[in-house]
Amino acid sequence: MNGDSCETLILLGNENLAPIVYNDNGIAKGVAVDIAKAIGERIGYEVKVVTANWEQAQKIVLNGDTDGLLHINPSHERNELYDFSSPLLKSDFSIFVQTDIVILKSINDLKNKRVGVEAGSYPNILLQGYEAIDIEIIHDWETSFRALSDGDLDAIIVDRWIGEYELANSGISGIRIVEPPIESQYSRIAVRKGDIETLALINSGLNEIIDDGTVDKIMEQWQGKRVIYLTEDYLQIFYLRTASLFLFLAVLIAIYFVRKYRKLSKKLEDSVKERTEELHHANEMLKAANFKLEQISLLDGLTSIKNRRAFDIAYKKAWKICLREGMPLALIMIDIDNFKLFNDTYGHLSGDQTLIRIAEAIRGVIKRPGDLAARYGGEEFVVMLMNTTAEGAAVVAEEIRKRIEDLGIENEETENVITVSLGIASVVPDNELAPNELIDAADRALYKAKEDGRNKVTVWEN
Repeated sequence: MNGDSCETLILLGNENLAPIVYNDNGIAKGVAVDIAKAIGERIGYEVKVVTANWEQAQKIVLNGDTDGLLHINPSHERNELYDFSSPLLKSDFSIFVQTDIVILKSINDLKNKRVGVEAGSYPNILLQGYEAIDIEIIHDWETSFRALSDGDLDAIIVDRWIGEYELANSGISGIRIVEPPIESQYSRIAVRKGDIETLALINSGLNEIIDDGTVDKIMEQWQGKRVIYLTEDYLQIFYLRTASLFLFLAVLIAIYFVRKYRKLSKKLEDSVKERTEELHHANEMLKAANFKLEQISLLDGLTSIKNRRAFDIAYKKAWKICLREGMPLALIMIDIDNFKLFNDTYGHLSGDQTLIRIAEAIRGVIKRPGDLAARYGGEEFVVMLMNTTAEGAAVVAEEIRKRIEDLGIENEETENVITVSLGIASVVPDNELAPNELIDAADRALYKAKEDGRNKVTVWEN
């Protein structure tokens, strides 16, 4: 690898993730491989994809022996080690179980169960946060799915596309997919932490091929590989639809003979085809634009963290989940102490820079999936913590308070550095409570922290 020219980028991929990335007689293939090569064409580099054992591949990149990892999902631990590109491919991490096992409906039902995951994979990292799950490391997908079918494993967690592809190719039966997926997110290309130049180069090419539709074309070419594992119920529906299709075709044939001598002009056919293609292209562009606008509308324009609208949407969803699962939900309301004095002294430009730095400090603490940090308004921020008690939230709040104080942003009007006051409230939602009550409680705790002298963490006890 070290002998390659400076015009070459080398990415390592998982050798066992067909049809996304896989080793075919020594040649890397897959939809992610085609996307990586398209990136190389846009940036004027030759992008080489080498498949390897996934755990070893991650170590090689961390040692600086190659440029990056292809198709890896971010996590709290990985964010400390890597920098990630723009979104690459959607991953729906799903639970696969035996068809007749109906009690396993979510990840919380896997306690004391034998669950198969690939070493170094995102599901393996995800399960570390759950106690009493017996994790079995998967080295070969076909062997593991046969073990699941035979009852030697209770469940397997893997990207749905990969699991369906293996089941269809191997012909293993008696296995179903638990709906919905336990988590959906987008994979990325990862580089070693701090390798900003390589990441910017990759992102420039990736964003271009997303914008011009190249990624969509690659995905269309691989749609034939996205097979569906056919259960018995699915086959029954399939046969019924096939019979209906044959009947429909028979009707079409009859209509054809009735209208045999009625022909449309070639010009009209070409015109319809052209308009259809234009409409399809316009719809695809509209979908892409709407997606980008939706993402932009959820970010605060100054600090680049989530805004009030994003918080309101996420809070409603989190309240419903915690109400259904009986989990605690915690909020931390954060307000910058004496910020008006700071603005009046140093000006709004310095005030904006201070807001940006404080937002980055808060975001640096909040990394767990499902949690959220957002700008609530003005100099006020809010943090939402899923499945977290008041005691746990207090630990997070103290870390935020200390990090902001350690920024050392001077405020000569107070003869001190910039600090924040934090109010905490946590509750297990039930039908007797309204969602706004938790927000009000966190607000009251925040005001109490300010009344008690600022630069404090206060928990609402009532």
